[in-house]
Amino acid sequence: MFSNIRNSCLLLALLSFSGPEAIGATNSAATDFSTATAAAKKMNVYFISGLGADERVFTKLKLDPRLNVKYIKWVRPLKKESLQHYAARLSKQIDTSQPFQLVGLSFGGVIASEIADIACPQQVTLISSMSTGVPLSKFYQVMIKFLLMSPLSAPLLKSANRVTYHYFGADTPELKKLLKQILHDTDSKFLKWALTRMSGWDRKERIENLFHIHGTADKLIPILIVKPDIIIEGGGHLMVYAQADQISKILNDRLTTIHSTE
Repeated sequence: MFSNIRNSCLLLALLSFSGPEAIGATNSAATDFSTATAAAKKMNVYFISGLGADERVFTKLKLDPRLNVKYIKWVRPLKKESLQHYAARLSKQIDTSQPFQLVGLSFGGVIASEIADIACPQQVTLISSMSTGVPLSKFYQVMIKFLLMSPLSAPLLKSANRVTYHYFGADTPELKKLLKQILHDTDSKFLKWALTRMSGWDRKERIENLFHIHGTADKLIPILIVKPDIIIEGGGHLMVYAQADQISKILNDRLTTIHSTE
């Protein structure tokens, strides 16, 4: 006990004689340590955008500062590459030595489910996507592949018009401008490859630790063919941008809850 008292007095004496500069340095070191600790505790969350899109679709989100947000970059698929092999290549952008979560939008949600098989995220959140494959007969799969092989398919798929605006739910000038830019920037070969792989995606069961957000007005992936965990009334396929405040709140609640339990 006397030893502890002596040590405490010695510490107080040193602080008294060290002056304000030393105290300031001590406080500064403590602040730096706290900042570094807070940064180290941030949860890595990897966002995967929709088909051919990039992080522009996520720019309206207001995410919790405790989340370390990163964006997976699309790469050009190899010739005849499977969805699983492609997902494995994308997973190399993830630091798997640290806990992480995935957020996948549309086709990005399909890729997130495939990555989860090999990279073990703590949670996968889908937005305007699907957790299992939609059963299609071999006939329809062949028809889709045949239509995509047509030289006219790329210009048609990449064009921004009333049909694409309708199915993507682009009902404002801002959304139409965004969709037009995304379609223009999408690689035609990647688009054909992805649509072909999507039509043959045969996942039967949804992965574990999955949370699915879907809108009632999604015409590209109708809510009738999916089983979401939370439904956004009036949400279209681009609700992550059009209804960003609502989506942000849901994401922050889910992503930080998983983080706080670790």
